[in-house]
Amino acid sequence: MACTSKEQFHQDINELNQELKPQEQIATVQTMKLNRGGLIIKTSEGPIQFGLPPETVKDSMSLGVEVPTFYIIPTQRFNKQFGINVAEFEFPAYFNFFIKKRQVTLICDTETANSIKIVFQETLLGPKDFSQIQNDYHPDVDPIEYVDFKKELAIFAKNPMNLNEKLTSETLLKFVIFDNNVAQIGKVKIVKEEKEFTIYDNDNLLISFPDKFSFPKEYDKLLSLHKIDSSGKSEIAPPSLLIMKKMKHGKKPPSLTQNFDEVDSDEDDQEIGSMPNLLLWNKNGEAKLQKKGSIELNEGLTFQAPEFGVTVLGCSHGFDPKGSTSGYIFWINGRGIMVDPPPYTSYHLKKMGIPPMMISAIIISHCHADHDAGAFHKILDDSKVEIITTRTIMYSFLRKYSAISNLSQEQIKSLFIFRPAILGVPLNIYGAEFEFFYAFHSIPCIGFRVKYQNKSIYFSGDTFYDPVKIEELHKQGHLNQARCRQLNSPKFTEDIILHEAGVPPIHTSQTVLSQLPNQVKNRMYLVHVAAKDVLKGSGLKVAKPGIENTLILIRPNVQQDIPLNRKMDIISRIDIFDKLTLNNAKFLMDALKLEKYKEGELVIQENQEGHKFYIIESGLAKVFSDQKQNKFQRYLQTGDYFGESALIQTGRRKASVLAVTDLRVLSLDKHDFWFIFGDGFEGQGPVIEQMMQLMEARKQQAIQILFKNSHFSQLTPTQKTQLEMIMQQQDISKGQILWKKDDEATFVFFIRKGAFVFIDCDEAKLEEFDSGSFIGEINAILKGEKLTTTVKAIREGSILKIEANAFVKFLQRNPGLLLLLQEYKYLE
Repeated sequence: MACTSKEQFHQDINELNQELKPQEQIATVQTMKLNRGGLIIKTSEGPIQFGLPPETVKDSMSLGVEVPTFYIIPTQRFNKQFGINVAEFEFPAYFNFFIKKRQVTLICDTETANSIKIVFQETLLGPKDFSQIQNDYHPDVDPIEYVDFKKELAIFAKNPMNLNEKLTSETLLKFVIFDNNVAQIGKVKIVKEEKEFTIYDNDNLLISFPDKFSFPKEYDKLLSLHKIDSSGKSEIAPPSLLIMKKMKHGKKPPSLTQNFDEVDSDEDDQEIGSMPNLLLWNKNGEAKLQKKGSIELNEGLTFQAPEFGVTVLGCSHGFDPKGSTSGYIFWINGRGIMVDPPPYTSYHLKKMGIPPMMISAIIISHCHADHDAGAFHKILDDSKVEIITTRTIMYSFLRKYSAISNLSQEQIKSLFIFRPAILGVPLNIYGAEFEFFYAFHSIPCIGFRVKYQNKSIYFSGDTFYDPVKIEELHKQGHLNQARCRQLNSPKFTEDIILHEAGVPPIHTSQTVLSQLPNQVKNRMYLVHVAAKDVLKGSGLKVAKPGIENTLILIRPNVQQDIPLNRKMDIISRIDIFDKLTLNNAKFLMDALKLEKYKEGELVIQENQEGHKFYIIESGLAKVFSDQKQNKFQRYLQTGDYFGESALIQTGRRKASVLAVTDLRVLSLDKHDFWFIFGDGFEGQGPVIEQMMQLMEARKQQAIQILFKNSHFSQLTPTQKTQLEMIMQQQDISKGQILWKKDDEATFVFFIRKGAFVFIDCDEAKLEEFDSGSFIGEINAILKGEKLTTTVKAIREGSILKIEANAFVKFLQRNPGLLLLLQEYKYLE
């Protein structure tokens, strides 16, 4: 590595090595399951690991065993359900090379090896072509200000053990390719069969295991956030906060910074299993996290995102077994922008009670695995999300994840909305002013300054900040004067400074940052560094991770009215309003009124006359009925709505709604409801038609059918509502053929009751399907192909039918489901 002495590099590495010595007492273990998934097998040639989920090296380190150098790559190396790469070789390679000074060997087929080489080009060395770099900049920027990446990345692309040697993929990686399904490593033979691997050591059978990577059970628990009880009518969801006051103290809540083996899942806590933690604010603007039974509540608390601030999800690095890799939520006008989301972040956020609607976009700073692994997961998690980065970084991301997932770049582009970050001009994003810049790193990486009202935050990105060394590089001809000036220009005048630190030259030395004035260090929070590694006496500090440690510059003013852009944000993300005309959307903005309810206060009462429609702006509400024939309860959060049925049908409320926390809602009077959503003459407009379809689906208890399906039960409440709105019940007689082989694919369906089978096709060997099962040839619908199955009812029943066009639109809105479901013909 350049910019630092070889001796200093080895000193840093040796110190880390001393902390990572394996524990001798575990050395006799023959096989070991890892916390994040995967398996280590002890052989005479050394440990061999199957499967490489993100942060896998931390499992070996925390268990005190040697980090392997041999890795078997699963045939299916990308998990579509989680959106996670299970062949994440980057950090095992970095750890073994930079810490242990040795290569890793990847055991795989030729196609996988070629894909991995593409990935490593992007992550180790960066893009090959920068001919379109001008597209990253505003047209008014002088080309002399453009970063010369060809010259700049060459500074870092040197073997740190031999600075005269160029760094290449082959410097870190070796491949053993399966030849006739056999891979040989010394005396160890690995045989790849149809669905499993078998390992022989000295011709003795050692182990056989499935060629399928499995995540641990804790991941399934994080998926199962929307549960119902055995009756199918009641979500296992938050008890009232009044009950929580009486609960014992000290219960450890799920945390964004915990490893999965630390997630709280005590059996005796099942009754409140999906109770979200809440970020609460008192009258003085102080934020506290209401954990499950761990904090006494004060009066005047409510759930609300900061007007402007930042939550640190993790602040450590890829080699810290006790810390979570860096990731952030920047809060702007009550909306969240995730920056470099860590792996599995979406499930943690759900567990902590942050609705998906509150996360509006993702910023990807660069394409190292500890910064982009969670981005693809978030892309597939819910409806389309906006991704913000430069075009150079975006195309690198596309090449990398196309190779990882076996999806084409065009397929990946269709999964999200791309918003280019333009350098050289302030960009207005959600009411804040962003100024992006290229940091100084081993591959293209962005940082930014963001200003909202009269407050500002600086985010360095991964960078090497050292004015003296950067000036030396300029004098040596590696950097031009404009780039030197830009890299040495931070004034650090922002109210919050998030600056990375680590081992130079790809990171910033704490020694350099410790020399900054105290008035700067008082506002600076280190990230990408473990708390234990902060220089003592330096005046530096790490950013504390967790929603309870949110850094707040402008607190929410719960007393003021909701600004127009906040109203527009909520309305624009509610599916049922998609068909509103621009004029009607304007009328809606004018007519919505803010109402506030205290914790424990009823918003509407069952059986009373209904005159208003409500949309939740913030807080948590419980919808419930105590009527014997209609007993149920469910919970609503930001962006959910209620109260429409009384305005459209009977006039009387069919359920009560209670404020579980202090609640802010946008209300719409009945006459405005019909004026805006109807046709102007008391007739139904498209919005009311959709609402009526939703009410009919709920009358048929469609939601209970979805909960019976192991796949569709995992959908978010918003996704379930989208499905309910396009379902139509249809009665089916015994012996009825629903479709025949070679017919056109015109619909899919869920079984409401009865029994159905496939006949005259390959699937005819399957057992009968009953209530909750989904049947539909999704690929045939997407590609306009003929059906390959025939489906017959063997008992009288009914289905919830979804027309093909409507189902395609649903999948297009939810790209993760499209990716997951497109190969299936049935799901139970």
